[in-house]
Order: sequence, then C-alpha cells, then structure tokens
Amino acid sequence: MDEKGVRFSVFCDLDGKVTQVIKDDDHFLPQTVIGSLIFSIVVPSDLDKIINFFLELKSKSTAIGWEINIATDCGAETFLFFGGVFNNQIGIAAATSKNGAQKLFNDFTRINNEQVNIIRTLSKENERLMSELDETPVSFYEELSKLNNDLVNMQRELAKKNRELDELNKLKNQFLGMAAHDLRSPLGIIMGYSEFLHEETANIISDEHKNMLNQIMKSSEFMLNLLNNLLDVSAIESGNLNLNLAKTDVVNLIKRNVELNNTIASKKQIIIRFIQHTEIPLILIDSEKIEQALNNLISNAIKYSPQKTEVTVLVTKNPKDVTISVKDNGQGIPEHEIEKLFKPFERTSVKSTGGEKSTGLGLSIVKKLIQGHRGKIWVESKVGEGSTFSFSLPIE
Repeated sequence: MDEKGVRFSVFCDLDGKVTQVIKDDDHFLPQTVIGSLIFSIVVPSDLDKIINFFLELKSKSTAIGWEINIATDCGAETFLFFGGVFNNQIGIAAATSKNGAQKLFNDFTRINNEQVNIIRTLSKENERLMSELDETPVSFYEELSKLNNDLVNMQRELAKKNRELDELNKLKNQFLGMAAHDLRSPLGIIMGYSEFLHEETANIISDEHKNMLNQIMKSSEFMLNLLNNLLDVSAIESGNLNLNLAKTDVVNLIKRNVELNNTIASKKQIIIRFIQHTEIPLILIDSEKIEQALNNLISNAIKYSPQKTEVTVLVTKNPKDVTISVKDNGQGIPEHEIEKLFKPFERTSVKSTGGEKSTGLGLSIVKKLIQGHRGKIWVESKVGEGSTFSFSLPIE
C-alpha cells in the first residue's frame, strides 16, 4: 500500500447524508453509502467524535486532522478526517495516513477553486481557534455532545419501534384476511339457502316466518359485504393491490354500471342519468377495480337519496385526466364531518333514507383504489342540497 494509505472523499448535505462519492479507489465505502448518513461507517464508540467533527464543521466551516475509527472487515481502523463547507454542502476527505487525507482535502479545493481563498483563510482561523481552545471551557461542548448522543440513541429506539409496529400491522392484515376468507364461504351458504327457502315457501309459511327469512337474508348479505370489504382492506394495506391494467372504454363501463344500479334505484323511484359532454379516450385502468369504486359511489347516492329524486353520473375530459362525478339531491353532509368520509369505520350523522346498512369501509376502499391508479378523489356537499363525489384518472 502506498504512503497515502486507504482513502476516500465524499460530499454530504449539512445533516451528514452522503450525496456524492468523489474518490474511493480502494472500494472501501459500501455501495449503499449514497443516501445514507456518513455516521453509519463509524464504530459506535466513536459516534461522539464524528458528531463533534460535524459540529466544528458547521461552526467554523472547516475541521482538520480528526482521528476517527471506522468499522472494516478486519475490525476498527483509524482514519484522519479533514472537512470543509463548500456552497451549503460538506466535503469530507479521510485516509489512514495524514498525507493521504491532506491530499484529498486539497483536491476539494481544486474542485471548488472559487473557494480556495476562503478555505485558506478559514484554515488559518481554525489554527488560531485551536490554539485558543485550550483556554476555553469545554463544558458546553461536552453537554452538546451528550445531547447529540442521546438524540442518536432515541432515533435508534424509534426506528426499532417502527419496525415492530410494521411487523404487527402485517400480522394484523394477515389474520384479518384469513378470518374473512374462512367466514365468507359459510355466510354465502346461509344466504343462498335462505333465498331458496324464501322462494320455495312463499305460499306456505306465515308472514311472521317470511319476515324471519327476510332478516336472515339481509343480515347474511350485510355480513358477506362486510367480509368482502375486509378482504379488500387487508389486501390493500398489505401492499397486495394488484391492478390488471388495460386500455378501457370508460364510457361503456359507466353505462353498464348505471344500468345495473337502475334496478336498485327503481325500488325508491330514483332515476339515474348519465351525461357525457365530450369524447372520452381509452384510458389505462383495471376495469373491475374502477367499476367497484363507481358502483360504491352510485349505490351510496341511492342509499342516501329520498324517493322520486335523481342521481346524475357525469364524465368529462381534461388535458391530463378523465373525471367521473356522481351527484345526488339528498341530504348533504355537514362540513365538519366531510373529513370522516374516507376513513375506515368512520360514520357521519347522515342516515340512509330506506334503512340500508353501511359497513363504514366502502369509501376508504374507493379512495385506495383510485390512488392505486394515480388518481384523486374528492367531495363537494351542502346540507339540504346534496353531494357530489368525483374522482379523476390520468389519461397517460
């Protein structure tokens, strides 16, 4: 090995995050060093030194000849650190020999030749300050170093807790998915048998028994919808929202959905109107997921609208996206409750007009589905005048 020893030089931001590797001929630095804190390569026992090295850099714009131990495959090895502040970033040169570190530090001054005179002035000032440091009380610096050590320890503990919370959240989603999946099949059987009995015994059983069967059907349908929503939430939160993207005629998709919901709307004498002002191009979407989102918004509009009113579905094209809106003439939502709408299990004071039940998960799932398509969703509402739910989908 030559007299300059192992050496490297980097640029960091003012917080110590490596932004650029200038020199590393011996491939000493890890490949992941860019974007990481320079502190990560220092042995734990010398964290206080590297922190004080940075404190001196920030206060004096230069720091020269700091001996700091770095973790290597063969154990701790001492490097001499030279540093300077260059245009709101920090240049650090380090080597196992003084000559090597000094040589790299000189390279920084050549790279930043407009700073040469400033660095020389700061170096002389640093020598003067270093000579005066022996007469300066160090209690302040010791206390600052201690506080920085405490901060580093707190950050490590916070990172550990965040990892633990992430693992617990994954386990929760896994359990939720398994439970919902196992319950869905028997509930489907209950609903199917109750529908069969209702149809086959309509002219045989009493009105009281018919009412019981109706309650079984409605309750099992509600529970089945809840389980399906829980499975959607579990898949989305676990990062398993897989989109089957394809160029889709969104106008035909909307028309099909409007037609399907007209059957439900007719029970409350509600008319669903579809309006298209301009030609809409094919867009890249998962048609099933967007149909799920649109169906939720239309069914909600029916659910919270009084009888003999209208629900309007409007599609428009902007330069960068397609916007789909569902407008009702219902009760409207109080302004202070709008922020609850897209949160799981949150409910507003607005009640359905036909006694329909809600799981409290639909809109939160819709939001995740739209965001998964790089789209946006929002609502405009006024009490007594109705609500308009809109979402946009990018054209490209």
